[in-house]
Amino acid sequence: MRFTRREWIATTLAAPLGAAPAAYTPGKDWDSLEPARAGCDPAALEDAAAFAAANHSTALLLVRGGRLVMERYWSGWDRLSAQPIFSAGKSVCATLIGAAIQDGKLKGLDQPAAAFVPDWKGTPKQAITLRHMLAMTSGIKVARDAPFPGEDQFAATAAQPLEHQPGQHWAYNTPVYRMLLRILEIATGEELNAYSRRRLTDRIGMENCSWDKQEKNWLWFRCTPRDMCRFGLLSLREGKWNGMQIVKAAWFREMMKPSQALNPAYGLLWWLNGSATLIRANGKPASGPMFPAAPADTRAALGAMDKKIYVIPSLDLVVARHGPASAAGPASFDNELLKRILKGVRS
Repeated sequence: MRFTRREWIATTLAAPLGAAPAAYTPGKDWDSLEPARAGCDPAALEDAAAFAAANHSTALLLVRGGRLVMERYWSGWDRLSAQPIFSAGKSVCATLIGAAIQDGKLKGLDQPAAAFVPDWKGTPKQAITLRHMLAMTSGIKVARDAPFPGEDQFAATAAQPLEHQPGQHWAYNTPVYRMLLRILEIATGEELNAYSRRRLTDRIGMENCSWDKQEKNWLWFRCTPRDMCRFGLLSLREGKWNGMQIVKAAWFREMMKPSQALNPAYGLLWWLNGSATLIRANGKPASGPMFPAAPADTRAALGAMDKKIYVIPSLDLVVARHGPASAAGPASFDNELLKRILKGVRS
């Protein structure tokens, strides 16, 4: 019998001699594997951990073949420590949108957002679809990230002018993304945390996570480093968890391809590697792949303060970094951390 490289990494290394491999999925407890048995160089991973620690990290975890290969905490953190992961939560939102489409609560990516924003009906904004909002091409003026005290950010963002025709301009727009969180509630008829737990996080064992709310406004997703890894592993496995298809594999493939031609490094609320050009979240164009040190199939959920979930299917690898902002700056930190980790991961 022949197995794929992913099946071999995920199962044979940890299976008794002669046992038939079976894909490993963590339960409440999470099996670990010595780096060498997971096809990793322990010394190189130690070097990566030292770099992470020197750059204000509170946690660095590496998962290969579904098992924990490295789990490091600093500054008093442990497996239950949780903080917001800021814009890395966008990728969680995108997954929930896929679940709501699968459940028939949303009609699909090309559904007009005006179905949930009545003030847009009969205006040029009626052309904005859910796809545009997920792809950062709504054309809505980018407004202040954080809402003012007492402000309904959903209504305030909906009232912003349309600066570009939908689909014609890429701009990283967090307030428009947050509208999707309210749209999920309207479409599903459930409070956001209740829907998230029922449809996603409870089903894959994310143990200490929730959406933060300020007055009327949903802001950030908070979770533990292990929760970040579970979410990354679900993405790696295209929505399958312990024999259950949590969200359709086709939706994960849709999220992980360029959502438009304007910024090929951006999918549906996911960052993608491997393109010849990109536009960063700050609006600055750049040449070359987003993570030069990493394989082309690397994708990432990235948040402010260097919250990182890297997913690399070709290496069956998930990496999560939690903590305050690094000393290196986001782009430099991403590439240097990945370079050090990948130096120790055999393909």
